[in-house]
Amino acid sequence: MSLSHQISSPREPDQYEGREADCTAALRPLVADIATAEPEALVAALNGNMDSLEKDTALAFVIEAAKSAGWDSEEVGPAVMRLAREYEGAKGAIFD
Repeated sequence: MSLSHQISSPREPDQYEGREADCTAALRPLVADIATAEPEALVAALNGNMDSLEKDTALAFVIEAAKSAGWDSEEVGPAVMRLAREYEGAKGAIFD
């Protein structure tokens, strides 16, 4: 998978208010691309297991690109899962 969108870096290297929302916003365009090209990858992300995210090719690429941009894996995984829930919810799926 090639980057169709640039992942923006955190505003600061350390924790700051709003960092979680910034991470989610930074990943949104790429996760939207995955939702279109490989929707099954998002369903896999909903398992909530970072290991399963890293095994999926498209999501692994996003995770590595996000880490290279300065995001921590501890914030990338939850951001991907939040976005996966958003996209699946938009299709009318209900998740607990």
